[in-house]
Amino acid sequence: MLNLVQSIDASRISFLSVQLSESKVIVAGDFSQEGLSKFTAEKASVSSSKAGVDFFSCKILAKKDSAELQRFLKSCDFIAVRGSSPEMCSWAANSKGVDLLLQPFSPEKCFLDVQTANVLRDSNVFVCILFSDFLECDGFRLGQLLKNAAICLRLCENAGTGVLLVSGAKNESQLRASKDMYSFGAMLGMKKEAALRAVRENPELFLKRLKK
Repeated sequence: MLNLVQSIDASRISFLSVQLSESKVIVAGDFSQEGLSKFTAEKASVSSSKAGVDFFSCKILAKKDSAELQRFLKSCDFIAVRGSSPEMCSWAANSKGVDLLLQPFSPEKCFLDVQTANVLRDSNVFVCILFSDFLECDGFRLGQLLKNAAICLRLCENAGTGVLLVSGAKNESQLRASKDMYSFGAMLGMKKEAALRAVRENPELFLKRLKK
């Protein structure tokens, strides 16, 4: 089982991941080089305690910055781009070295289109849906976020673009087991087989591209 969290202490997340039957956790954030070094040290400490959880680092890029991408390409396990606009989605799809496109929609709009979904598929960039964003939204905005997420997933399914469903937790209360994400995918309109792939097969396929 694979989960992705955002900037949670490695030792604490290790304990909680065992309770949730998670064996692999991506810790994603806007790392500085110092922050990445600190995380690497924490990861080594947790690994030496034989906690049974493998950690991976992921640099999140919130704007188009090819120089920043290149700086972290070799030092981070994965590179993610926030899909905060159609331009960011297109840049993620067309930039060599990007692994994940995070949340390419908002309560206002789905930023993904058919052409970009096809390029993401061909570039083997996975679309990552973060459950935490839905926990932070309510009322009318939550309804709109759910609608645009469903549109995004339908585009990905039609194009054959890889999808991951993860907690995206920013704190302990937002943690969810990856096996529970299947139900969330089904609620968003994913077919049973597609929702299962997003929490079972796709994480395994994604981790095979781990940078050496």
